[in-house]
Amino acid sequence: MPWQHSGVQGKRVWPIASSPDVLETRWKILLESKDRSEAFKESTDRLIASSYPQFHPACPDTTAIGSLPTDMSCPAPQPYGYRSFDRQFIIADGRLLSRPRQPLWQSFSPRQFFFASVFTQPLNIGPALTVSANVPDLHYFRGSFGAKDIFPLYRDAAATQPNLHPQLLPLLQKTFGASITAEDVAAYLYAALAQPVFTARFHKELESRELHVPLTADATRFARAVALGRELLFLHSYGERCANGQSWPAPSAKCIKAVPAGGLPEKFAYDEARQVISVGTGEFGPVPKAVWDYEVSGLKVVQSWLGYRMRNRKGKKSSPLDEIAPKEWSGEYTSEFLRLLNLLTRTVELQPTQSTLLDAILAGPLLDASMLGPVPEQWRSAPKQSASHGLDL
Repeated sequence: MPWQHSGVQGKRVWPIASSPDVLETRWKILLESKDRSEAFKESTDRLIASSYPQFHPACPDTTAIGSLPTDMSCPAPQPYGYRSFDRQFIIADGRLLSRPRQPLWQSFSPRQFFFASVFTQPLNIGPALTVSANVPDLHYFRGSFGAKDIFPLYRDAAATQPNLHPQLLPLLQKTFGASITAEDVAAYLYAALAQPVFTARFHKELESRELHVPLTADATRFARAVALGRELLFLHSYGERCANGQSWPAPSAKCIKAVPAGGLPEKFAYDEARQVISVGTGEFGPVPKAVWDYEVSGLKVVQSWLGYRMRNRKGKKSSPLDEIAPKEWSGEYTSEFLRLLNLLTRTVELQPTQSTLLDAILAGPLLDASMLGPVPEQWRSAPKQSASHGLDL
């Protein structure tokens, strides 16, 4: 996947939140502030007195933040890949985000996958790859050490230009004597790499901070990996990708006791004996310990997800606007948390199958990278931007 890109870097956290309502409130208070520059958290590349290009059709206005009327409505918050398995929302406004990464937004569509890994540090425990159906944050993969860690599957919103070596699909089609799509390759990659066994097995090799893929030359093994990868991509995109023929798994965890309304919980904990997660006085279970402990190179997924939704929210705070939080734990939080628990439960269940398949791939014939030839240099850079936004919303 030659085109590698950094995720979105705002340099301010307040335009990102777990609830659209919170973003709309923060925007309103920003415009009503006596000192907008203090609330905004100015940086050398984003000042309230300056105008900046826009990159999203939901926000065409380029008027300087300092000149906006106090009753200007908030641009519609957009779904956002904040951390691995954590979907939040962002005000996709070029005046707010220091490095919005326009090429990523330009390539977004209902068929796009944004794969993520990390190359500034060696990979640790957990999968070598995660995925987002939405444009991802700079630190999406593990919450830190972001760089050119994002791999879009397509270079364009029309999904006609796969972000693959130009000789890869022809080679696979010749090898297997069948039509192979970019989505097939994506599913294969995810089945092979999105598992802790791969990271553990190749720990020494991964110290080079390069991610190499064992690509089978066996049609049966390739098909097995594609089928398994499609299920995982469906789960990890919260059902937004690879939906054809896929169905959401039967609920494993349930809400045993509702989180009380009237405020956000102050803490959460895990009872291993009961296999129950307590959120304030609410309870969710059964949750296997492997799900509670599931991590992506140090990012404890369930604990991180909950940490961003507590009264004393985790993460950086650099503006008074960051202190504006949801008033209470919502029904949407409960639904999303259950989806997270259930998709991770199914993910853990599939890990032995992934491990067995990886063994079979490595024991069989493999294709060699030399069969592809060098990557054209222009394929390593961001695609040229058209006059339109290139978004399919």
